[in-house]
Amino acid sequence: MISGNNSQNSGFRDPVQEAHQIELRRRVQASGYMLIFSLAITGAMAVIALSGGDLWQATTLFAVGGLILCAYISINLMGPSPKTPLLVGALLLVLYFYLLLSGGVNNTGLMWAVMLVPGFINLYGHKHGVAALLAIGGATALVLFYPNFPGLTADYDTAYRVRFIAVFGSLTALTALLDSSRHQTQQLLHRLTQELESHASTDALTGLANRREAYRAMNELERRNRHLSGRYTVLIGDLDNFKTINDTYGHAFGDRVLQDVAEVLRGNTRAGDIVARWGGEEFLLLLPNTDLQGGGKLAEKLRGKVEALSDQYDPPVQISISFGVAEGGPSSSTHGQLLAEADARMYRAKEGGRNQVVAL
Repeated sequence: MISGNNSQNSGFRDPVQEAHQIELRRRVQASGYMLIFSLAITGAMAVIALSGGDLWQATTLFAVGGLILCAYISINLMGPSPKTPLLVGALLLVLYFYLLLSGGVNNTGLMWAVMLVPGFINLYGHKHGVAALLAIGGATALVLFYPNFPGLTADYDTAYRVRFIAVFGSLTALTALLDSSRHQTQQLLHRLTQELESHASTDALTGLANRREAYRAMNELERRNRHLSGRYTVLIGDLDNFKTINDTYGHAFGDRVLQDVAEVLRGNTRAGDIVARWGGEEFLLLLPNTDLQGGGKLAEKLRGKVEALSDQYDPPVQISISFGVAEGGPSSSTHGQLLAEADARMYRAKEGGRNQVVAL
């Protein structure tokens, strides 16, 4: 993770967006499974109706089966789409209410609801799925218990109707609980993944990007600049006499200085700049779309603000930093050579008296 508000420009894959894509693929896959099961059940009922001499019922079911097959082929041709679960759900509802009203073959149409419940939970999640199933259950109860409901040709006895509503409700509750547990586990895994990614790319003391993440960001910037012909500048800064500060005031105070300096660097850079802890008391800044002159001006500004930290400690402690600045671009050398150039200039700043910027 790049420090502060820099992460949006660093080329990171967004874990939240990735989770949404995984969930979409899962729901599209569930849609495909639902259509396959629907096709199998509808086809079996059509064959039974045909063998029983009910030509109208068989023709209708075969037609519905053909529609389901076309839908299955279509979603495989379209690829993952947020519309797929909605289209599949609408198709399943039409089939369900047809079987509810007609009774299917030998009044077994309601058995199809055993698949409808887990299907809707998988398609829409436990919250939206339960809401949809409650509406479906209410509509089903209206059809079953309203006297002489229009279009109801199936003959269900009262005990069968009551048992079906009870089973429908129980199955909805059980499936929702299981999916809710799965969803919570998935959220926990996503959170743990984000934390692990953050720990792997962030310096624990300062909250800045660490060396590993800085290298990754430089590789990404170098790759992008090959296509965009952009320029960028690297700053390497090293705190002056930091070992003396540690030896004199203790490592706890030294850690506080590092944190304060990190906050100065983070608070005075742009959203697209990369700020990293490069080593013990070394910091690296990567400035996209910045030439050598611009990088030198920023380095001088940061040098002054770091020096100003000296007065905030009681008693005052001399804090300063030396910067080396180097410019890269599409035609420049590799970032390894660029870093070596910035590092060499930083050491020239040290040798020249410290607390200064060397950009040439």
